[in-house]
Order: sequence, then structure tokens, then C-alpha cells
Amino acid sequence: MLQSNGNKTMRAVTEAARLWHIWLRIGLQDLRTRYRRSVIGVGWIFLNMAVLIIAIGVIYSNLLGQELRTFLPFLTIGLILWGYLTSSIVEGGNAFVNSEGYIKQIGLPIYIYVFRYFVSITVTMLMNIPAFFLVAFIYSTKFRLGTLWALCGLSMLTVVGFLMIAIFSHLNARFRDTGHMASLGLQVMFFVTPVIWPPDIIRSRGLNWIVEFNPFFHLIEIVRRPLLNSESAEIMNYLVVFILIGALALGAWFLTKKYNQRMAYLL
Repeated sequence: MLQSNGNKTMRAVTEAARLWHIWLRIGLQDLRTRYRRSVIGVGWIFLNMAVLIIAIGVIYSNLLGQELRTFLPFLTIGLILWGYLTSSIVEGGNAFVNSEGYIKQIGLPIYIYVFRYFVSITVTMLMNIPAFFLVAFIYSTKFRLGTLWALCGLSMLTVVGFLMIAIFSHLNARFRDTGHMASLGLQVMFFVTPVIWPPDIIRSRGLNWIVEFNPFFHLIEIVRRPLLNSESAEIMNYLVVFILIGALALGAWFLTKKYNQRMAYLL
């Protein structure tokens, strides 16, 4: 019985994946629709990030006593990656709720709508990445062979993003308070995660556990460290992310098995 349910769950995902031409087109169309009739269009994604980086960078570099040359690249990539993770949870959590019309009228595999939001959220993140390289160029950040470790980290991060969309979209379809609770929790996590402050600050005060037991830190570090230092992240960072991927995959499988066939009735 367990094997049968597992096969059904895998089949639901693979059937949706085969229809890539549908969810890819819908995901990209979501981006175009969001900025339709705008003069700058999707350029607003880059502009919003640039304004945020400048505003926070100048203020917090002075508050924390950091050199702008090293702090601004650190801040830029941190905000981009944090934005991706939060969008996967909050925005991606509405994948089924916002696709209610499609789900009730068109008999397509449910996971098409997970892939749909994965495309729009991931493309938005990729469009923000040039902001980091621009800042890195201005402040002469050195890139070497070790920088390529960022590609490995980015691949792992997108897997986590996809699994988070799958988990929170199912939860939010069943329990509508999930999105609000997630938003509240992420507001707290933003201030205890090394995004706008370097982890060495908290470590120097003997509060290592705030960093080491924070999964968001490890998720960000596997991309940020290679980009800033041209070297791989620590083994512990990758180990935590691998464990997290396993736990998220198990959670996504369970929720898919439990709610996938009843999704139209939950909305």
C-alpha cells in the first residue's frame, strides 16, 4: 500500500514535469503580467533591489562599523538569496490557492502549478543576481576558480525552493492561516539570520548557536561564501543543507500523498 501511494506521488510529479512547455510558459507569463503596461517592465525587479541595497547598505555599514567595500557585496547577495527563500515560502505557498480556477476547470496534473510558481520565483531571483555582480565589480571583488562552488550551492538552493513551494502550497490550501504564520515567522528569522549583519559579529560575542542552528544561514552560506571568498562553504553548511533537502522531500511526499487527489475540494 505504501509503495502504491509512493508510486502515485512520483507519477503526479513526473507527469507534471513532462508538461514543461505549459508550466514554463505560464510561469513566464506571470512575470510579464505583473509588470504589464509598466514603462520599465521587469526592470523594476532590478531597480527595487538596487534601491534596497543602497539604502540598507549605507545605514548598516555605519551602524555595524563595516567597510562598505566588503559589506555591500555581502549584503547584496544575502538579500537576493533571502528574497528567494521567503518568496518560495510565502508567494509559492499560494500556488494552488491562486490557481483555483485552473484546477477546478482543467484536468492537468496538480504539480504543474508548483512548477509554475517555481519558474516565476526562480527567474526573479536570477534577474537580481546581476545586481551582485555590479556591486562586486564596483568594489573589486575577486573571482577565482573557487567561485564555481556557487553553482553547486545555487542548484541546492533551487531544490530547497521547489520543495518549499510544494510543502507550503499544500499546507496553505488545507490551512489558510499557514501563509500568515509563515510571514510572521520569517519576519523574526530575518533579524536572527546573517543577512544584514556578518555572522562574525554574533560569534565574537559567544552566541554561535544563533548562527549554527539556523538553517537559513546554511542555505545562504553555500552560495554567498563562494561568491565572496572564491572558496567552498564549510562541510557543515553542505551537510545541513543535504539533511534539510531530505526532510523537505519527505514532507513534500507526505503532503502530496495526503492532499493531491483532494486538492479541488480543498480550494
